Amino acid sequence: MEVFLAKLPPINEDQLKKELKPHLEALGIAEYYCSKARGKDFALVTFIDASDGSKFLQRHGESLPSDGGSAFFRTSSRRLLIANSLVAAKKSRRQLDEKLLSHLKLEQKRRAEKAKKADRKTQPATDSSSFTVSSVACGKNIFVQKDSQLSFVPQTSTSTSCSAKITRRALIVSSDTDGFRIDVPYTIIQDFIVARQCQKITLVLTETPRFYESFRTQTYDRNSEPMEKRGWVRETHFHKLPGHTRCVSQCLVYQFQVVDRDFEQLVRRWKTQNYVSITEYDLLAEPYTGIPGDFYASWMKVFESELLDPRRHKGLPFPFLFQVQGLVWNNYLHPSDGHRMLEGMAEAIRVCRAKGADLPFSVESMKTLRQRIPYPCPGVDPEQLDVSELLDIILDKERIPGKVGTPQNECYRTSLPSHQAWVMKAIVTPTRILLDGPDPESKNQILRKYSHHAEYFLRCSFCDEDGQDLAFNPKVSNDRIYDRYQEVMRAGIQIADRRYMFLGFSHSSLRAHSVWFMAPFMDGKSGLQSCSSVIRGLGDFDAIRVPAKCAARIGQAFSETPFSVPVSSLGIESRSIPDVKSKDGSRVFSDGVGTISAEAMELFWDYLPSQLKSTAPTCFQIRWAGAKGMLALDSSLKGKVFCIRDESMRKFTSSDVAEMGICDTSSRPLRLWLNRPMIKILEDMGINPEWFLELQKKELENLRAVTIDIAKTSDFLRQQSIATPMGFPSFLKYLSGINIDYRDDDFMRAVMENAVLRELRSLKHKARIPVSKGVTLFGIMDETGFLKENEVYITFDKSQEKISRPPREGQVLVTRSPALHPGDIQLVDLARPPKGSPLRDLKNCIVFSQQGDRDLPSKLSGGDLDGDIYNVIWDSEAMPKRTFGPANYPRVTAPTLDRPVTSKDIIDFFINFMKTDILGLIATRHLTMADYNAEGTMSPECLSLAELHSTAVDSSKTGIPVDNRSLPKAPKFRPDFLSPATPLKVYDIGQVELNEEDDDDDDDDGMGVFKHRYYESEKILGTLYRSVDEKKIWAEDVKRHDKAEGGDIWEGLLSIPKALVWKNNLDVDYKRQTERAWEIRNMYESSVSDLMYQFSENPRRPISEVEVFCGFILDRHGKQTRRQRDMSSKLREEIDRTMSWIVKMMQDPEGEEGEDSVARQKDVLELCWACLVVGCADDKERLNSEYVVRGLRSFRILAAGCMFKQLELFLSVIPQDGKETATGGFVGVRGGSGGKKMTLPLR
Repeated sequence: MEVFLAKLPPINEDQLKKELKPHLEALGIAEYYCSKARGKDFALVTFIDASDGSKFLQRHGESLPSDGGSAFFRTSSRRLLIANSLVAAKKSRRQLDEKLLSHLKLEQKRRAEKAKKADRKTQPATDSSSFTVSSVACGKNIFVQKDSQLSFVPQTSTSTSCSAKITRRALIVSSDTDGFRIDVPYTIIQDFIVARQCQKITLVLTETPRFYESFRTQTYDRNSEPMEKRGWVRETHFHKLPGHTRCVSQCLVYQFQVVDRDFEQLVRRWKTQNYVSITEYDLLAEPYTGIPGDFYASWMKVFESELLDPRRHKGLPFPFLFQVQGLVWNNYLHPSDGHRMLEGMAEAIRVCRAKGADLPFSVESMKTLRQRIPYPCPGVDPEQLDVSELLDIILDKERIPGKVGTPQNECYRTSLPSHQAWVMKAIVTPTRILLDGPDPESKNQILRKYSHHAEYFLRCSFCDEDGQDLAFNPKVSNDRIYDRYQEVMRAGIQIADRRYMFLGFSHSSLRAHSVWFMAPFMDGKSGLQSCSSVIRGLGDFDAIRVPAKCAARIGQAFSETPFSVPVSSLGIESRSIPDVKSKDGSRVFSDGVGTISAEAMELFWDYLPSQLKSTAPTCFQIRWAGAKGMLALDSSLKGKVFCIRDESMRKFTSSDVAEMGICDTSSRPLRLWLNRPMIKILEDMGINPEWFLELQKKELENLRAVTIDIAKTSDFLRQQSIATPMGFPSFLKYLSGINIDYRDDDFMRAVMENAVLRELRSLKHKARIPVSKGVTLFGIMDETGFLKENEVYITFDKSQEKISRPPREGQVLVTRSPALHPGDIQLVDLARPPKGSPLRDLKNCIVFSQQGDRDLPSKLSGGDLDGDIYNVIWDSEAMPKRTFGPANYPRVTAPTLDRPVTSKDIIDFFINFMKTDILGLIATRHLTMADYNAEGTMSPECLSLAELHSTAVDSSKTGIPVDNRSLPKAPKFRPDFLSPATPLKVYDIGQVELNEEDDDDDDDDGMGVFKHRYYESEKILGTLYRSVDEKKIWAEDVKRHDKAEGGDIWEGLLSIPKALVWKNNLDVDYKRQTERAWEIRNMYESSVSDLMYQFSENPRRPISEVEVFCGFILDRHGKQTRRQRDMSSKLREEIDRTMSWIVKMMQDPEGEEGEDSVARQKDVLELCWACLVVGCADDKERLNSEYVVRGLRSFRILAAGCMFKQLELFLSVIPQDGKETATGGFVGVRGGSGGKKMTLPLR
């Protein structure tokens, strides 16, 4: 039932809900929904149960007048009091909204589930604790030297009466009178210090709080009554603190004077709520220390002036200056300590240079300090912040052997692969500039061209304080934050004596809100290089008068090209060939793809790493001399030649023709994974829902089997590429073969749980379902003309076990993600070229026809052939009942300038793009509307959104943004499959638990954040979503494991080599290699520790060891962000490289690959065995280094994998009965032909 309320006072919807709540609770009504339009004096209340509505009207509905007339608008007949006003209530005549009823039923179900959980555990108090604050101060904690007393030294303070409250997520300090608000999320509180005697709370923070200033504007309602509208502006500082802009970035200690009388009760309540850990400590303040208030500011001036003057650096190389400046800017060191560190380092280098010795420290060892410097909090030893102690840490770290090879220069001790460079980074937030790195990154054209000057380039990201994109909130303006970003981009960033200025960005970094800066340098070949000269060296851009397009063309040089081919020195000829077009010339069939001869292709292979070279790819995604796109093998071409299509591939003219950059290759086919937009269109095409459900069921069964079947566990981990360089998947099989359950080890179990959880979450929240009768491939064009209109040819490596063989002919579905328009999935015919056709020489690609009125790729979400990948499905169960015509959007003409584009124009475009980038919002709105409307993706709203999405995609090249006011209005309710994922708790080494804490009842934060409401979707995406009971699977399949009784599994593993050595009477003793084994463990754990910090969004809170081991960053809030996805990809590359390096060090200790003598194999076995022994040793037994991270557990797994592999190999080469034996695999696992089984009882 729906009840209509009229003659309401001027209150908003949230206030009305609060007013209604006691009336409804008094009647025992829990399930209802209240809706009130802004500025209106009426509202609707919907009850899931009609009897509840009747009960409400019986108590609060209008009373019948004695004259029999209408009572509804008579004040005397009203019986509902809302905000001291009598309100009319009666049954609504409007038809009930089915989605609203579905929402209420879903809420009823969820509330019942929460009630059950509440019965099983005691809930903490949920009411917020409000109190009054009389002053706010911002400063730093320091230790006073005379007595090592921790003191708070304010840099700025203000007396202001304001209210504060502790909510479930944050401490919020605000004042309606002064119009400000400070949000301090608990996730950024390192220490919450309470001083009972003086009633002060001091917060030691890891990030800057969020500052807001309120604004009010007056509008009028429909009755012309004045109405106040309130909003917020995100600020770069707290405007009530004098001079706060000068210290906001590095002073992260805030002190609040509490004036409430019952402070003791407040503290007790905070402890009971347990939202944040509280430290009780009487922190001294400035009056007791005698330290001047400008202590920080004056030292910052000294420190920065010293950095600016090269004469005062005293010969310190720039990478070291970058590190020290980063320690100060990132709030690790006080500027006075930064000054002392510069002096200490300069003296150490002077002494070494006088002796002709190497530098006493490196960039890598200096980066260790970020893991070692604690926050100045109660309980911290002041010596941990002493500069001389910190320098000792650097020197101690330097004693740990590093990766072999020739470093880039004397400041580094690690040798990088040829395709990588050390890249320095900066992070610009609303209040700070943080320095990070340098970290290994794949080279692009610029870094390759100026490889000896990499430190003059700076990668700069623009984000919120927590490393994420600025959140969109219709009631919060971020304009002042974007103004700050723009100012930084125009003014540059001063680091030591170099000023880095804006240079450019690639297309992917534009989406990631990241750019490149550079500082001028002298190049031996070309003299002084600046931003303008570097860009001129790329090519001629004067003819491009659209800032977005010009930025995109310059950005080609910033695309990562991990591999390069010296085409000029190899004598490979380049040719220009025309594009293939439709008869009327309006469509380009060859858009972005050229050709390459077999002879040239084979030369390309020589410049690929071995794992790619072995796949013999026939398609290459390239960047060369202003051209971009694909080169596909044309075996009819003779000689060493490649062909470029000038019109579609060459984006600007350039004389830089010596090298060709390779972005990617068609080295292997990719599995096809369904996603939510694709599934919705397929549903609208009439595909049987059972097809999706069957695929999902199969994947769920596989995931369940992974937790109990060791063979499937091993295969799953191999498919996920988890720790494959050390053979982790095979090692688990080995353990099973000797009756050891890997789940009895906390770390290995956590690795499996993390891997399964990632796939489980993707399956539920993204509908990421694999299709075995499908594949994902690069797209190219048929150069021979064999394929007819609407025909395709697919070819791929059939050895991929998860991809079925396609039919030789028949119909297939072809699409490309993201697909939003119903015509983005097309039904086409499969064709197979005759033997001898050049098409038969291609591998791992889909070939499109060059015939017809319109090219097929352009019909698929506006695709082309410059590197796009396409999805193909040939499952007969997925053939559609209906198809839709493709979208045909008019070409958008971008406004042009009447002059060449300048750097300022590109900066303005970048800032505006960040402001207006609503691609994700459009995609989510499309999913919502497609489910909400009966017509699905064919509804007018969805067709409009599909076109807006196309415009938003193109805005990176046109500069024409989508106005969010043009989006179709969102429904009041969202389908349940868009509900947020359950947050995660990650603890200790990386174990994960689903955080089922209910935070739905948190206080309204006053920021006007809209809380989404959900209904149960009756369409396929809703069914798929509810078919995955994440919590049940997690509890019953993933987490359920009874640990075996008895000793630790590592005790049993350590006994195996000892028993075999004794049984075979072998002269093998690991003790001879113990010292070297400790060195290797230190190297490995030092590298892992570095990665834990390097890939964390909070540099003081590392990710877990399990995340590093898996090469995947978990998002604690449930859904991985774009930044985390990008970082995970790089993390996987780095941990694989580290593992390969360590494995090689164990298995080839002397660098003598290929030598298989018994003596050498014995040495290798002793080292691997020693590594296993020291890997199982406690940290207190560690040799050689006091300053290596503690508590890591993955080294022993790596060592065990190497040891058992080597043990099997050694037993195969030692003479037995005058003969040498041969086996394969691990000890205890049957090898290949002729192998023997050596299973040892361990219990």
